[in-house]
Amino acid sequence: MKKNRGKNTNKTMNEAEWNKDLIKKLRKDLEEIENINITKGKVLRDIFIVHEDKNYKLQLGVFDQDIIIYTDTMDISKFKDVQNIKIHNDKNNKTIYIPKIICELKYDSINTHGLITYSDIASNIKAIFPLCKYLLLLRYRNNSSDNKLLRNGKTFDKILCLDDGNAPKKKYEEGDFQNQLVSKNSKNLGDNYNALVDYLKATLNSKELFLK
Repeated sequence: MKKNRGKNTNKTMNEAEWNKDLIKKLRKDLEEIENINITKGKVLRDIFIVHEDKNYKLQLGVFDQDIIIYTDTMDISKFKDVQNIKIHNDKNNKTIYIPKIICELKYDSINTHGLITYSDIASNIKAIFPLCKYLLLLRYRNNSSDNKLLRNGKTFDKILCLDDGNAPKKKYEEGDFQNQLVSKNSKNLGDNYNALVDYLKATLNSKELFLK
């Protein structure tokens, strides 16, 4: 049991460090687009009625997201003074992000339960923000087959595997992803990452007349 906890902890830490590096890299590669901000944070996921303290309240539920690309925020500071509005799990923030693109990251594959869970989260968020694109990015594919990803990830707008053909490092260190992008041993990684950047730019620069 201890060994499994150790593996899960290490996997979580690797994912968190890759998350930081990817945000830094994307900020640099998307800096030409005006007013674009990129962060890790909470996004409004659901709105529902909760019964609490003998009263009914409108509850705003938020959920952590690995990468949020946005231009605008909404001031909710006055909501905190309204007696019948409750902001779940977000007591300190005075604004919420209006996401244009959200990226869910998985460092070392994703299981079927995770796919179903995050597909459901994506559906909830897109119900509130219908123009938001929701992406799933895998650093290493491992046992995540095309069949499993497509069958259980229908809600995602895009699924991209940034696998370079190498085994995952046991301990991810700051800057590893940037170094791997230019490494000759990282097969197709640079091309796949460039495809991601091109998609993000095209989505953020879109000026189509269609509403959706």
